[in-house]
Amino acid sequence: MSIFDIFKKQNNQLKTENSCLTKNKDSEVKAEIFGLMKYGLVMEEDNQVKRLNPDACKIGGQPFLPVDFIWPTYTDKKDNVTRPLSFFCQLNFSELSPLDKEKQFPTQGMLSFFYECESSCWGFDPEDKGAARVFYFEDTTNFVEFDIPEDLNEDYVIPEIAVRFKIIKSYPMFEEFEVYSDKECKWKEYDDILEDLGVNTKEDFERHKVLGYADIIQGEMLSECERTSRGVYCGDPESYQNIPKDVAADITNKAKEWSLLLQLGTIVKDDFKWMFGDCGMLYYYIKKEDLAEKRFDNIWFSVQCY
Repeated sequence: MSIFDIFKKQNNQLKTENSCLTKNKDSEVKAEIFGLMKYGLVMEEDNQVKRLNPDACKIGGQPFLPVDFIWPTYTDKKDNVTRPLSFFCQLNFSELSPLDKEKQFPTQGMLSFFYECESSCWGFDPEDKGAARVFYFEDTTNFVEFDIPEDLNEDYVIPEIAVRFKIIKSYPMFEEFEVYSDKECKWKEYDDILEDLGVNTKEDFERHKVLGYADIIQGEMLSECERTSRGVYCGDPESYQNIPKDVAADITNKAKEWSLLLQLGTIVKDDFKWMFGDCGMLYYYIKKEDLAEKRFDNIWFSVQCY
């Protein structure tokens, strides 16, 4: 055997060892991603429904609310004008309960989602609190189809859209994986693993979804929710880079306690179209403990777009 054959043999052996290490690493990452799987509910328009019951799950329209409900408002910090929030979605838990495979929701009651469109707050400023609201009602006795406030700009009145739900397996996107794991993985490798797990990374995106993981446009929002809920402005990295190390470590640790409650993408109905920024999405987040205790008013939100 010549010296060149020896070098060739050693080089092939090294390639084989590196390939095995890569496969083992990918296998470990894949196992960890698989272990993070949660069930989500994709919410799609149901064109077969001609008339909705007042308490049905839906997007927009007139919400089903207590007769003495006080419509939420938000005071824009830029112009100091107080405006009513738009009603975006209602979820009836008796309708969702059979689809809730992990039993994260109550078995009865109504959840109503609102957002103030004129101010179009992004959610990274603690002063944005109140621009998005969620209300939970365990008992819907004596509820009515509530009238939309007359002073709500008609451009921000979301039309009624009947919906149906599809159960999906949901996995964190690449930007969010580091919140749950310290394993290193490149973006392309991560996307390949998601596709192996049955996720269409090119099409399964920008949709209305309940529970599961967020379809992220920019960066992960779990840390942002934790920081902002503590009163830290998250509009630029410099605003939170000087946080004391022990506090920053605690924020990193607590970020994984936040979970997606609802995400809404572009809403289209006939000649109406509502878009969050430039083809963006609105995300409602809640801590797992608050979800378990039905503290739905204790949410945070974020808006992302291109």
